[in-house]
Amino acid sequence: MEIDLITSLLRSYVNDLSDEAITLFSSFISLKEYPRDHIIIKNKSKANKFYIIKSGIVGSFAQDKISEKEYIRAIHNDKTIFTNISSLDKDDNRSVNYYKCLSDCVVYQGSYPEFIKQTHLNHELSVLYNRILEDALLRSQKRIDELSFMDATQRYQALKNNIPNIENLIAQYQIASYLSVTPVQLSRIRKKMYSQ
Repeated sequence: MEIDLITSLLRSYVNDLSDEAITLFSSFISLKEYPRDHIIIKNKSKANKFYIIKSGIVGSFAQDKISEKEYIRAIHNDKTIFTNISSLDKDDNRSVNYYKCLSDCVVYQGSYPEFIKQTHLNHELSVLYNRILEDALLRSQKRIDELSFMDATQRYQALKNNIPNIENLIAQYQIASYLSVTPVQLSRIRKKMYSQ
């Protein structure tokens, strides 16, 4: 396991996290590889695993049960930590939620119950968990703000700033879904941007 990558990532959340806490955290994660289109987390599966993306892109999908239309709610890339938080919502019967690899992915897979157990026993891991949750909340708020205040071109530019070569990594219709536009609208946005 690449302890340096894990150390760097964990210390980006808690800069004075001890080597012992990092070793403990590393004891319940393992490296996995998944191909494009592999569903990492199935709908309504209990949050029993969490993931850290080493390389690749994972999409968080919602599918309306009535129209069966699929939406990409979030795009997770390198060094992102995620799990199926929608499984905590017992009243959500309107949508189907799942996570799928949008490209070939290498991830660290961890035991979510073990992590939670250790947060009760180890103060440093408890602080780490809180910081990870804060980061996830801020990313969700940023996504809501993008959808509320930015037009499609601005959302595309923000995505490109985050993942500069996104067009070479995932399908155009997936980018369009994430931006809440049609593939034709995305094509027009790209044509306009690149003609300037």
